[in-house]
Amino acid sequence: MKGNVYTRQKCSICNARLVHSEKKNGCFCERHANQQATGQFYVKFGKDINRRFRTYDEAARFLTGLRYETDIGTFDVRDHLASNPLSFSNLAEQYLSFKEKQQLASFYHIKRYMMHASRFFKDVNVKSIKRKHIRNFLDTLDVSDKTKKNYATQLHDFWYNFLYEEEEILNLSQLPKFPQIDVQLGFRKLVDIETREKIVDTLKERTYNRSPKIWLGVDLLCTYNSLRPGDLRSLKEGDIDLEYGVLTFWRPTKSKKRKDPKVIRIRLIDFHVNEFKKMKQAYPAVDSVLFFRSPNGEPFGINLFYKHWKKACKELGIYDLDLYGGTRHSSITAIAKAAGKEKARKYSGHLTNKAFDRYCQIGDDDTFDISQLMAEMRGKVVSLKDAKKFKK
Repeated sequence: MKGNVYTRQKCSICNARLVHSEKKNGCFCERHANQQATGQFYVKFGKDINRRFRTYDEAARFLTGLRYETDIGTFDVRDHLASNPLSFSNLAEQYLSFKEKQQLASFYHIKRYMMHASRFFKDVNVKSIKRKHIRNFLDTLDVSDKTKKNYATQLHDFWYNFLYEEEEILNLSQLPKFPQIDVQLGFRKLVDIETREKIVDTLKERTYNRSPKIWLGVDLLCTYNSLRPGDLRSLKEGDIDLEYGVLTFWRPTKSKKRKDPKVIRIRLIDFHVNEFKKMKQAYPAVDSVLFFRSPNGEPFGINLFYKHWKKACKELGIYDLDLYGGTRHSSITAIAKAAGKEKARKYSGHLTNKAFDRYCQIGDDDTFDISQLMAEMRGKVVSLKDAKKFKK
């Protein structure tokens, strides 16, 4: 039979090696039957497995388990290597390296979720982790059900999309089932346009003299609803075309099969074209430099817009209004009231014409007109004298 138990101890009489006897349940000298090993056992199974044990019983049980796995066809040498290549912590590190290369805006959160999980599962073999273990991990988290669902979604991606689809480390039968987490999403707090303009004006008063691009970024979020703070932070000087009033944003894609990254282009109203001109003149830089940076050249941090938004809200006595609710959601609601749900949905960027996006990738005339409408609602002076050049 494959594999055997060995010992490094030798016969105290003749110094011969002690040989394993399964019938006698131990390792004995072939010439002196009363000479039996008491320790320093190890199991060799093929060329890759060499595991040490303190007692014979532990070694014998391990060998029996390996032979049983071989008989039923489930033996995987990776389960028994000292380097533990199938441990959760080892594979989580590989997963994070894989995700980091995708340059995802959400990588900060992905890393946080996986590091929490690594501290819980440690070196447990990923094939032995089942639904109850995942549920136990989620139960240790002192977070909302929505955040627990985010953790579960990330772990599902780890097992199903990375270990199974990408790396083919596991087969389908080895994947764990996942616990169901019911989440009732709440509504974000909204604000009317008049109140929001007070917030934006307060933010401008607080920041414009020392870092005017903070205000400009928030002002853009209030006007162009397909934009997100992460998009602004990735905008480079060369992505700003002031001749045609167009901003280009390159978004990373989760699909490996996609040759080109997703791109969106925003047509600016005249008010913002003028603001970009002023700031590019005040803070000149080469095309490869990020536009949204502090006067000392440091790129904006991930929470900078949010932090200053909350400070402006607090100064006005407004609480529980986050940046997303105060900009994107409030704008969509206001447009829906003024122009109807269909135009508001289009303005939000949730509905797109894929063929048009593929060849042109610039928001259409309706989207631009609605941006103009939002600007008018905000009291921005908008000129349509250059509208024709946008339609070329």
